[in-house]
Amino acid sequence: MKGTYIMKKLNKTASKYANILRFFTIIALGILGALMLILMFSQLFVIGRIMISNNLINIPTKVLDEIVTFFLFFEFSAMIVTALKHMGHTSLNFLMSLGITALLRNLITAHGEPMQILIHAVAILLLIIGVVILNKHIKL
Repeated sequence: MKGTYIMKKLNKTASKYANILRFFTIIALGILGALMLILMFSQLFVIGRIMISNNLINIPTKVLDEIVTFFLFFEFSAMIVTALKHMGHTSLNFLMSLGITALLRNLITAHGEPMQILIHAVAILLLIIGVVILNKHIKL
């Protein structure tokens, strides 16, 4: 009898502690989301400044690099919004889609060797196959 009472009390305390941690996690995600939005909009000003500048040498690569950075902030912001909507959780499907877009972004800006491009392409293909399998055959 006394052992079950202690276990119930311990479970109740653990549940309260978990709720407190969840609350602070959601607050931290909200603050991080606000900071990401600030960085994302500041990146737009950087892109605009580069495009308006009179220096036309290497502008396409600079703009492309800044756009890639902008989309990094955009993806992180989207992930934070999804996590906030679902009380700190994100779906596996969403995370796999972020992986695909990150690899595509890497593939677009790749100026490297063909083997690296092939590895990125195979990784993208595997992630797409994983998303299809997840959507069609696994119910979460």
